[in-house]
Amino acid sequence: MSAESIIKSQARGILKQNYVKAIMALLIICIPYTINDGTTTIISCLVPRFVTDETTSMFLVYSIGYPVEVIMAFLFSPIINGYIRAFYKAAYTETIDLKDVFFYFGSGRYLNALGLNIRFILRMLLPVLILYSPLIAYVIIGSSYAPEFTETVIYYDFYFILAVLSTITTILYSLRYFTVFTVSADNPDFSPKQVFQYNKYIMKHRTGNAAKLIFSFTPWILLCLLILPMLYVIPYMTQSLCISAKWMTKAALEENE
Repeated sequence: MSAESIIKSQARGILKQNYVKAIMALLIICIPYTINDGTTTIISCLVPRFVTDETTSMFLVYSIGYPVEVIMAFLFSPIINGYIRAFYKAAYTETIDLKDVFFYFGSGRYLNALGLNIRFILRMLLPVLILYSPLIAYVIIGSSYAPEFTETVIYYDFYFILAVLSTITTILYSLRYFTVFTVSADNPDFSPKQVFQYNKYIMKHRTGNAAKLIFSFTPWILLCLLILPMLYVIPYMTQSLCISAKWMTKAALEENE
């Protein structure tokens, strides 16, 4: 039995006892982002009522609505940290506590969580742009110099291939930060710098194991295209990844001893 199979079996065992709580945790983190999306929709509907010029109206929507959405998404982001914390603690206790979803909104923890998130975003931003640059260049060149080609099946076939390759390489790169948010869950008093240092120590020589586990979920991820299975797949993946992070952390501590 492979390590990935053992981890998934443990995840299923935990979710069997906590499935309702797992779904509730997932829905909780969706609420603020649904509100956020609704706010942008309201702005995009209201602006044209007060500004008759279409060009000016679109400019205002893009210059006000979308920046507001990005800022609100960032301000809500500690709820995702809390979601990961809830599943990571369940890897030890086998019980999902919904209060953990709101853990980082407590006094003194919110700004620390925001600092961690912005550091993570900044570390990922340039690599993501580089890894997606072939796809971006393909779209720009196609729309600028061959607009007729962009309407062909071949164009979309190459677009799909480049998108998949860019996504896979981005996932592989991001694995160096696999335990960032579980380290934060274990050590809420750590500064963002300490979290990344500890994560680096844990993930040394372990990114391959993380990659095997994540890509073993490929059939499940494809199933999410049907939307409804996401209610099972996302908690299942989250719990499995948190269990994997738990064993990686324990292995790193044993090596240190």
